[in-house]
Amino acid sequence: MNESVDITKIKSKARKNLNGKYKTPVLATLFYIIMQFMCYATAMFIKEPAMFIFLSLIITSLFYIGLLQIMIKIARNKNVTINELFQRTDAFFRCAAITIVFLAINAIFALLEYTAISSLFVFITYQADINIALSSFMIVVGIILSFAIAIFWIFLILCLSQSYYILYDNEDMPLGDIFRLSMDMMDGHKLDYILLCLTFIGWFILGIFTLGIIWLWIIPYMNVAMVNFYDKIKKDVKIEN
Repeated sequence: MNESVDITKIKSKARKNLNGKYKTPVLATLFYIIMQFMCYATAMFIKEPAMFIFLSLIITSLFYIGLLQIMIKIARNKNVTINELFQRTDAFFRCAAITIVFLAINAIFALLEYTAISSLFVFITYQADINIALSSFMIVVGIILSFAIAIFWIFLILCLSQSYYILYDNEDMPLGDIFRLSMDMMDGHKLDYILLCLTFIGWFILGIFTLGIIWLWIIPYMNVAMVNFYDKIKKDVKIEN
């Protein structure tokens, strides 16, 4: 069984990594957020909300690996410049493929969850009009099914959560191998990852009261911590050429 990750050490290391180096990741994060906002504004302007997904996919594929490169280099104590945000467009198609997989998973499970919850409300609403025993049984089944879908949805996202980092470190690795390696890395570390994410919730809530300004510092902090998490758990898995 893999050793648990010390969340406190992961975050402490991230703060040390970022000490005196916040300028570049903050500017990179600001640029990325502005580009995503422009995608949303464009979709709203042309009154095609679905266009946001397409435009966001393009922006993510163009710049996300560059943004990740900045965070990874900071986590590994290397010098970075803002220009690195624009230097990984070569990973456009592979980054797009991973993003599409995540979008597909979210769309499918969101639809399943919506169907399960909608069916549950139907049975609750009309339980007086049908057999009580049957309606009660279907309500229980609906509740269990809703929770099961949500749990498996989270489980799958957790399993694939290291995909972008693996892509950065292994540019020529087939996508199938990237996903399998991510699953191997997350074996025994899913709870660690959840706990790490939960430690940032308070900061993001606080950011609401600063109109999101503090997020420009919290997002790099969280991202560098995530890189440290990745660097820690990848030591437990042997990467075969």
